[in-house]
Amino acid sequence: MYKRATSDHSTQEEQEERLREALRTSPSDRRGYIEVAPEEYPDVPHRRAARIAWETGLRAEAVGNRGSWRFGEKVVEEVPHD
Repeated sequence: MYKRATSDHSTQEEQEERLREALRTSPSDRRGYIEVAPEEYPDVPHRRAARIAWETGLRAEAVGNRGSWRFGEKVVEEVPHD
């Protein structure tokens, strides 16, 4: 249903690869976070995104995200990635 509403017909694997690319190439903000919109990756759960970030040397922030996923080298509270 979500794919119909957003016209996103990519597979989970394609979305995961786009997320990896975003984590590699996106600039961080002044606090050192890379923010991505979870609606761009509708089939990727937050825990899976945390695992992908961990594989690239980043950690996923668990709190205070206000609708975004935040990743950085240091976080306040990390999302479990197993």
